[in-house]
Amino acid sequence: MLDIMQDENGVILRNGDFVLDGGIDGIAQQAEIRVGTNRGEWWLDETQGLPWIPGIMASRLPASIVSNMINAEARRTQGVSDARTTTINDEKGNYTIRFAIYVGSDSAEVTSGIS
Repeated sequence: MLDIMQDENGVILRNGDFVLDGGIDGIAQQAEIRVGTNRGEWWLDETQGLPWIPGIMASRLPASIVSNMINAEARRTQGVSDARTTTINDEKGNYTIRFAIYVGSDSAEVTSGIS
């Protein structure tokens, strides 16, 4: 599956054309979106995402439990064979998450922010 690539400023264009990626970067982006989605937020698949609000953020779950939830949700991304959380920072309700996704023998690091 091809994805339209994005960065912190939005959709990436090169010479006026969308930048598409069907490799590990596209899969990593899909995992990042899946993990950052609040469960029930996306009307096409209300099971996608994590219960960020009110679940995780309101109940102040331990990082180990949140890490397991992130890894499990990232693994639901098509093409991801494994996912491992490397860092979770919770500063006054603003989460910064780093996790690695594995596609076969390749891996990519993903950083996501939830607030």
